[in-house]
Amino acid sequence: MGSLIKWLFGLILLVVVVIVAAVVILPMVIDPNDYKPQIVATAKEKLGRDVAIEQDLGLSVFPWLGIETGGVRIGNADGFKAASFAEIEKLGLKVKLLPLLSRKIEVDTLVLKGLRLNLEKDAKGRTNWDDLAGAGGKDTGETKATEAGGEAGAPLALSVQGIQIDDANVTWDDRQAGQHYELDGVRLVTGALSPGATVPVDGSVTFTSKAPAMTLKAALVAKVTSDSDLAVFDVSGLKLELDASGEGLPSGGAKLALNTNLHADTRADTVKLSDLEISGPAMNAKGELTVSKLQTNPAANGKLNIAETNLKTLASMFASPIETTDPAVLSRASGSVGLSYADGVLKLDPLSIKLDDSTMDGFVHVLNPTGPVVRADLKLDAIDVDRYMPPAGGAEGSAGTTKGAAARPSADDPFAALRTLDFVGNFTIGKLKVSNVRMSNVTTKIVSKKGVLKVDPMAANLYEGKFDGSATLDATGAKPAIAARNSLTGIQVGQLLTDVAGEDRLVGRGELHMDIRARGLAEQDLRRTLNGTSRFAFRDGALKGVNIAQVIREGSGALGLGGDKFETGTPGQTDFTELSGSATITDGIVRNKDLSAKSPLLRVDGEGQVDLPNDTIDYRIVTELVGSLAGQGGKARSELSGLPIPVRITGPLTNPKYAPDLEAALNAKAKAQIEAKKEEIKQKVEDKVKDQVGDALKGFKLFK
Repeated sequence: MGSLIKWLFGLILLVVVVIVAAVVILPMVIDPNDYKPQIVATAKEKLGRDVAIEQDLGLSVFPWLGIETGGVRIGNADGFKAASFAEIEKLGLKVKLLPLLSRKIEVDTLVLKGLRLNLEKDAKGRTNWDDLAGAGGKDTGETKATEAGGEAGAPLALSVQGIQIDDANVTWDDRQAGQHYELDGVRLVTGALSPGATVPVDGSVTFTSKAPAMTLKAALVAKVTSDSDLAVFDVSGLKLELDASGEGLPSGGAKLALNTNLHADTRADTVKLSDLEISGPAMNAKGELTVSKLQTNPAANGKLNIAETNLKTLASMFASPIETTDPAVLSRASGSVGLSYADGVLKLDPLSIKLDDSTMDGFVHVLNPTGPVVRADLKLDAIDVDRYMPPAGGAEGSAGTTKGAAARPSADDPFAALRTLDFVGNFTIGKLKVSNVRMSNVTTKIVSKKGVLKVDPMAANLYEGKFDGSATLDATGAKPAIAARNSLTGIQVGQLLTDVAGEDRLVGRGELHMDIRARGLAEQDLRRTLNGTSRFAFRDGALKGVNIAQVIREGSGALGLGGDKFETGTPGQTDFTELSGSATITDGIVRNKDLSAKSPLLRVDGEGQVDLPNDTIDYRIVTELVGSLAGQGGKARSELSGLPIPVRITGPLTNPKYAPDLEAALNAKAKAQIEAKKEEIKQKVEDKVKDQVGDALKGFKLFK
């Protein structure tokens, strides 16, 4: 593209030189068109393309030497689609006659109308201006300069009253990338151009794209001032207005306006944007930007302040409405950021964002856009994530969509970006609520490299206790591998379960430790591949939903043991002073063999399993009465004292059934008592026989 720009400037210089030469020569002849074949032939030789000037050359003499023509056409390179490379409907230039005698060129308005420039790239990557890269060459430029101004070393004073480009059209057709862009209605009007003057500039263009289908209208006004050496430029009152429509944009289009003042110093190789203001749909931002080493190794520094905006309004304008559980959120967003860029490193530092009632401060550094390589440190005061989640009514629809999408084969890789991401981030949250779990003083570090995402450490205060843990997501395989280790200590488990599950089946203070692994993303995959270990211990609590003593009371009453008088403790729950156990998890089957619970009334041991893939439980607990269950008029506890009473828990996890087997327990006790009686009788018989035999033997002298 650099060679194209060089060639275009060379072409403009060639046109100016030819016209200047013509206005000097033509007054001395009768018909300037007599020289048109020579001009065309020279152009063909230098460009290596077919060149045609279809309209006559028009000449004016005094006080302006002027020439006008039209129908200028430059042929396209072989193998390209467009019929011509460039066409000019009208070209006009006037040069003041008398100043030429003192080596001054005063040019009237340069008029260029109806330019048609067709830029193309074929499927092999060859462009239709590659063969023009050397056209004209260095010698040509020097020769033309000499023709225009005599000796090459003698400088000319140049001033131009203005440039008027109207109805220009530039197309870019890239068959290699499948892209097609067009600049249509290009218009540029300037005031007088001369060193030190302030030049008004007014321009507009319409940009269109096929993929995505989009139209962008742009209009620009500004005033440009330069120093006498054309090294320093000041652009004041620069106003750029954009009006875009097409795919992904609001039906009425999206308008964006940019206002700024620009200072460019070519010697220092710097550009500065001051009083920068960007306004658009439901948003406004102000700031400044300085760019240095513009032509060698660009570096930038600046800052941007974003005024409060309503993100929901902005999203709805772009046909992407956002629905949240709390309709009031995403209505107040603002922020400020310091910008810097150097040697490929982009830094957003310092960064401050306000969203509704939350404030986040910190920095984000993009050390390398390839990958990318990102480092971050962010501190958030407080946020309730649940407020920003989709409404509960929309979850079903989303689930249905996901299910339908899963049924179709897809080549999409949800972890493609993770495999190339190099990320290290430290995060702190003062107060956090997510999935209805409330935490405070949350700290964590997230590291992602080569497809492995690690969250380690994780720490928080919650429910009067502490949480510590880590998690790993390994996306290097066909299915993601997930591992988690966590410890909850000193927590009130009842409050936690109430917030998480909406019910407090278990209450008490204690600890929970887990070390688990699984593969996949779908819930069923996780259930089937879950493996690991867990242990827990709670004190001074209760198991709600079942009162084991009550179950025994009802069962013993049915057996005529006077159970209707038994004391059962707190209704609807089984109180305990201690509850502990451990579990092993193999392919989603959770097995426990050492459940132990103690209470003033009961001693409970248990073992069994929970089948997570099938969402069922098969568990057996054995209860022994250790406290007084006898009430007024009831039978003594001795009927059940020391008797192990099994209770079977079976069925779905959401609605398990509890079935005590008191009859079997009593039968077992009766059999034990019978066996004990048998032994007692047997012993008595043996003792009696022995006594009788001993007395009989005493009658024999032999034994005296």
